[in-house]
Amino acid sequence: MLAAPKLKTIIDLVQSSSKEELIWINGYIAGIIQQDTTEVATLPATNVKPKLTIVYGTETGNAKQLATQFASLAKQKKCLVKLIGLDQYTPKDLEKESLLVVVISTQGDGEPPAAALSFYEYLHQIQINLNHLQYAVLGLGDSSYPLFCKTGEDVDMQLNRLGAKRIHELAKCDVDYEADANNWFNGLIEKLLTNNFPASNNAASKNVAIVSKTAKQTYSGLIDKKIVLNDKGSCKQTFHIEIAADSVDYQPGDSIGVYPENPAHVVDEILHLLQVHPEKKFLYKDESYAIDTLLSKKLNILNLSEKIIKKYAALTEQDIPGTRMDLLDLLKIYPLKTQSQLEPFIALLQAQSPRLYTIASSPIANENAIHLTINLERFYINEAEKNGLCSHYLSEMPLQSPIHFFVQKNKRFKLPQDDVPIIMIAHGTGIAPFRSFLLQRDNAGAEGKNWLIFEEDNFTTDFLYQTEIQDWYATGHIHQLHLCFQHNVMQPATLVEKLQHHAATFMQWIEQGAYVFVSGEKDFTGAKLDQAIIDMIATSGKYSNAVAFFQQLKNEGRFVKEVY
Repeated sequence: MLAAPKLKTIIDLVQSSSKEELIWINGYIAGIIQQDTTEVATLPATNVKPKLTIVYGTETGNAKQLATQFASLAKQKKCLVKLIGLDQYTPKDLEKESLLVVVISTQGDGEPPAAALSFYEYLHQIQINLNHLQYAVLGLGDSSYPLFCKTGEDVDMQLNRLGAKRIHELAKCDVDYEADANNWFNGLIEKLLTNNFPASNNAASKNVAIVSKTAKQTYSGLIDKKIVLNDKGSCKQTFHIEIAADSVDYQPGDSIGVYPENPAHVVDEILHLLQVHPEKKFLYKDESYAIDTLLSKKLNILNLSEKIIKKYAALTEQDIPGTRMDLLDLLKIYPLKTQSQLEPFIALLQAQSPRLYTIASSPIANENAIHLTINLERFYINEAEKNGLCSHYLSEMPLQSPIHFFVQKNKRFKLPQDDVPIIMIAHGTGIAPFRSFLLQRDNAGAEGKNWLIFEEDNFTTDFLYQTEIQDWYATGHIHQLHLCFQHNVMQPATLVEKLQHHAATFMQWIEQGAYVFVSGEKDFTGAKLDQAIIDMIATSGKYSNAVAFFQQLKNEGRFVKEVY
């Protein structure tokens, strides 16, 4: 509305103007309006930079390392960035976020890392509207496993379900993830800085993904030697296994992947319960197999996850408590109701996953051979003792048995230059990569100093590779050797206690440029060990921020862990 004086002026002007004058006035006013509109549309972009939250869920540290790199790059581009682990992130804060980047790995049977479990479950349980949120997900995984990057897929799908808008394609990255992950994030940053977001969040985009898989060559070999490394009286069985195989391309720090076969007697019992001929063909993932082959070599039939049990309960319309269970026990207690359920039952089972074992040999010291250090795993399900499938499979293989495997490269867990000192911290079978390191350096004539800290249960029965290690120490190849045992020693000690006792020497080696490698079960080589090293850095008094320096060591590849 116009004020009365302005309205009177316009009425007087219109009433006193000719038709030609009114046409001119109309064009003049339209031109002014068009000019104003054009000026608004071509205003330069504001200097306001995107504000994004980067969250990570990690088990081994890879997702955290990537997320940290992403945050650093985004800050260089003048973005406002909040970086936080999903173990510390409050899921309800999703309602406050505007831009979210999730970097998350997948564990075991498609499960999220333990640190991300609360966030993962929250996404599946809530019913809220997140249509204000724009997001992107990068998943890390291993394409050798059937549920490759499943956690990343699930997070992407749940955010989409809640109305959030995907602004960059889901990325699923394999073990050699660095280049693909960086390309993905650079593309995301470009979109953020140019406001080049998708206009809609249609259902068709749900399956959009960059899938980066690492091709793996399959090798064949023969079981050439098998030795129990523990002495009589040990409660453990740790095997040194040698595989004769030609021209295997690997480096110290790499692993091999083995697909175990299920026990024949268990397969026979399952076939009997199903009342099906062993050669009867079934489709599984678009390929036809005899059911005997599926159950023996292709499917996981032991220690089924709760997810699979739940799906089986729905298929057979039975009330089955949430628990892990072997397939044989499941079929005995809760049998299929009809033969028509057999095919969908096979389809819901997961493919067999490979087991990874770090190589304990050196390509230059052990030509045409792969050495492994394998502990026979034992665990309990519903108070019944079980053996680890693959460790039992390998330990029972007769000599000269054929075996097939692939090499899993590990670009992070790699020896530095020959003259650089290294500190190796191992628990149990975590000694495997360090035997490889020491063999490699010994045969290459490397001049860098080597320090080994090794922990096991019993000095008398569990000192793995004792003769080799003591010989390397006697000849000066191992410059510092510290052993941690709980039994049959004068002074029992843990890895943390041994490190703390030698803190000054540890810091001297660090200042000389030493690389630190940690390998073993995470209960012994996990957060407590990290904190002990941070405390030693702080106590040295040479670094104003011990946590920042520890992170710097990791970023430089001078502190690397392989835990399981």
